Amino acid sequence: MSTPAMKTFSIVFFVSAIYTLTFTSCNLDLFPPDPDAENIEELKTLQATPHQVRGGEYPYVKPDFEIKLNEEENPYWVPDGPVIGKLEPANEKFEIKIGNSSQDLNYEDYSDIKDAVPNGHHVLPEPSVAENGMTIMTTGNSWMSLSLDGGQSFTSVSPTTIFPNDYGGFCCDQVLQYVPAYDLFVWLMQYRDKDGVNAIRIAVQNTDQVRSSNGTYWTYWDFTNTALASSGELDYNDMSFGRKYLYWTSSIGGGRNRYVIRILLRELNSKGTVNYQYTGATEAYWSHLTQNGQNGVFWAGHENNSSMKVYSMMDNDNFYGWRLVNINSWPSNTMSSVAANGKDWLKDASWKTYVRAAAINQNSIFFAWNASSNSNFPQPHIQIVELDASNFNLINQMQIWNPDIAFAYPYFEINSENKLGMIVAFGGSTVDASSGVGVWGDFVIYYPRLSSNSHENYGHYHTVRRSGSKSSEWVGAGYTYEADGTILPYYVRFSH
Repeated sequence: MSTPAMKTFSIVFFVSAIYTLTFTSCNLDLFPPDPDAENIEELKTLQATPHQVRGGEYPYVKPDFEIKLNEEENPYWVPDGPVIGKLEPANEKFEIKIGNSSQDLNYEDYSDIKDAVPNGHHVLPEPSVAENGMTIMTTGNSWMSLSLDGGQSFTSVSPTTIFPNDYGGFCCDQVLQYVPAYDLFVWLMQYRDKDGVNAIRIAVQNTDQVRSSNGTYWTYWDFTNTALASSGELDYNDMSFGRKYLYWTSSIGGGRNRYVIRILLRELNSKGTVNYQYTGATEAYWSHLTQNGQNGVFWAGHENNSSMKVYSMMDNDNFYGWRLVNINSWPSNTMSSVAANGKDWLKDASWKTYVRAAAINQNSIFFAWNASSNSNFPQPHIQIVELDASNFNLINQMQIWNPDIAFAYPYFEINSENKLGMIVAFGGSTVDASSGVGVWGDFVIYYPRLSSNSHENYGHYHTVRRSGSKSSEWVGAGYTYEADGTILPYYVRFSH
């Protein structure tokens, strides 16, 4: 068990912003069901039956750390489209800072999770987080960590001791959510292929039962690749929820084949048989889903570097739709950034410009992705678009950038005050690849500590969520790489 000391940071921002992000008061419920979709396709429906576990009595099985995660035999390079705009920064550069005593963003809680990744575990961390007050769960590729004291201490276990090691065995790519309306922790896990069948396992439980069982009592359902598609393995997952549905997404048979599935929250809460609906394969390469939705979900892929294919699935429809959306051109060349230890920490991400951050704020949809350098952006950076959800027109396009530091791997969430919170990775020059959090408008990414090591594969995602107990705040799950070769995940709760 790790019991790190509590730390409090306050944040200051000294750079004056020249760009203001505008939020409007339109309510997402006013949108038409699927506005002007160029194409639609009906959803398919299947059922899944529930199972239960209690007590954590299964034997530990060491995950296979030699597996290759999210690999592509034929990487997808985003082609060039017609040049739109100036391919230059639209807003002030971002700084990186550690907190001091008179700043604007506060680290309300911060904890290192020292027992999550034992020595010798080289699998990428890729953490997720869910929180309801004193009860906090974090996961990575190989662990689950539970805190019952508001993040002051965490106890980590292997999911293989909680659930049966079905299919080809527990693997990776876990995702967490907490749904306040149903007091429901939702835990998504990926299982490996055996004889052509692998599965996504989704488990649910309310807060009291999570606490009383030390995170070992769950109702769960399995969703297999063979139910959703004719071939291919489920891989690389994301999850969000709205008022009515839980949504999750996985690729089957490669990143280009992105499937989105929805399940009624009330059926998950009842813990009986669930009826789930799902899309066909969508061309949204490894994309993530919009967070903070109300009556629908959006996701997107790049048609070229000046247009996106934007998908939508509205709760009152039995179909999903998509259309092409023009945006300003962005640099889509090979990404590279040499960290302090001399390694290119973006080598694995050299071509991975898929949409990693997605969130809804009232009538705006935000998407963000990794982009390369060019003559106006000296370092790899993050591109962000804001689209009008009523007509999908481009409202704003902005960047997380700095002339000396590379930024990558964004993940977004909106709080109840309509502020866009984020977690991103950064590195290069004298800085090893690290992660930090921020709020749009400050133009600062704040880190609790810096990595003292870098690898050529940073990891494919980390997570920020709206707090389940105080909706004006966020919780985040990040990590650093240590000089001795170990990985140190952390939990952070922050406000603005």
